[in-house]
Amino acid sequence: MVTTSVEPAAGPSPDLLARAFNAAPNGFVLVDKTGIIVAANEALARMFGCTVESLAGTSVDALLPSPLRAEHAGLRDSFMAHPEPRPMGAGRVLFARHADGHDFPVEIGLNPLPAAQGLLVLASVVDISERLGLESAFRGMFDASPYGQLIVDDLGRIVMANRVLAESLGHNRAALAGQPLEMLLPERYRHRHGALMQGYIQTGEARMMGQGRDLTALHADGTELPVEIGLSRVRWNRQLSTLVVISDISIRKRLELELRQVNADLQEFTYVASHDLRSPLRGIADLVEWIGTDLGDNIPADVTRNLQRVTHRIQRMDRLIDDLLRYARAGRAATEFSQVDLQGLVKGILELQPPPPGFTVQLDLDVPPLQTARVPLETVLRNLLSNVLKHHDRPHGRITVRASIDDVHCRIEVEDDGPGVPEQAKARIFKLFQTLTSSERGGSGIGLALTKRLVEVHGGRIDVQSPVRDGRGACFRFDWPRFKRRTSHDQV
Repeated sequence: MVTTSVEPAAGPSPDLLARAFNAAPNGFVLVDKTGIIVAANEALARMFGCTVESLAGTSVDALLPSPLRAEHAGLRDSFMAHPEPRPMGAGRVLFARHADGHDFPVEIGLNPLPAAQGLLVLASVVDISERLGLESAFRGMFDASPYGQLIVDDLGRIVMANRVLAESLGHNRAALAGQPLEMLLPERYRHRHGALMQGYIQTGEARMMGQGRDLTALHADGTELPVEIGLSRVRWNRQLSTLVVISDISIRKRLELELRQVNADLQEFTYVASHDLRSPLRGIADLVEWIGTDLGDNIPADVTRNLQRVTHRIQRMDRLIDDLLRYARAGRAATEFSQVDLQGLVKGILELQPPPPGFTVQLDLDVPPLQTARVPLETVLRNLLSNVLKHHDRPHGRITVRASIDDVHCRIEVEDDGPGVPEQAKARIFKLFQTLTSSERGGSGIGLALTKRLVEVHGGRIDVQSPVRDGRGACFRFDWPRFKRRTSHDQV
């Protein structure tokens, strides 16, 4: 007969347990029912700035801030009367006393441990100074953010809201805590919000909400306001939650609508004006031509002169209509981008429109090529160069075109040594139908207005400095984007 026996597996040796206790990354301390430290590990000793040997046999009260020591004996007795594993001071921030006298925040877990000498308590101690510091920094940024922010738990309840969010939606900030997020949504969205929220929780990716749709939030007074919403998953109070960033875009929407309406009105006006004015204008031109034909060759000189004046004014009116159409079309940014060499662009303009004899043009355009729309930039430069020549008061002069760059823009300056721009005219030269002087009759007053419109619609800005030197000269300078960029007009 063969017999077998199975011996129980040997458990870890006391030496191994002692080494594991000392090697643990968290602080552990073993305390008897009178509060005397039986053992402590290396992590706890480092945390409190002392040695394991100095801790053994001392009262655990020495590790507490002075004001807490008197009541600790009663709390210890209460735990011993009903020993069970639990966190200490649940819901409160606990503090411990370092050997150098400063207090620091801790988390403490209590576990009863029966032993030969009676019931002991194994306390795990974690220094949470860094975590509280990060939470405090996060809360500071959360509260100080210029955007409305919410933290929402996975049950759809608001954990906390910042001041901007509460004010923009007309709520008391403290009263929002614990409320369902749905209270901030218009009624028509609420039936599907839960499913959308659960779908987002499963993916957990940071993203904008409702891209391509107009989102609105519900104000406390029952009105709705347009918003943009960003979502991201964060860990707050040791739980995964959702950070919701809500931006009130009602002002931007209003400006976009106003801009769209202005552009639509301008285009409608110019196209109607073009049709309604050009037809009778052509009729008048035909009548003048027929009158000249009917009068034959023996036309009195004063009649000829008056007919020529009528013809000249008809031509000016026709050019004005063309200028209005060009101004209206300049309300939308060009979308055909290419590499534009600024030096070559300006030289091409000067070849087609050479300055009169006696004028010199100096170019200082040693900048990298721009990734931009060529036609509007060329139009702006042509208008500025033409403006210089039109308003120069001498038969000779100097024009300087220079450029410099920063990280985003190319600054282009067109400077001359002409009479300059009077101080009282600086505020109006970029406005529609404004000429430099009241006696000027050669232009429509649209050139600089068109230039400004083209610059701004492509994301730049323009101004004029005058005088430049010795009481004369003007320098028109504008910033033009160096790279392909998306502007608000692309959405409008």
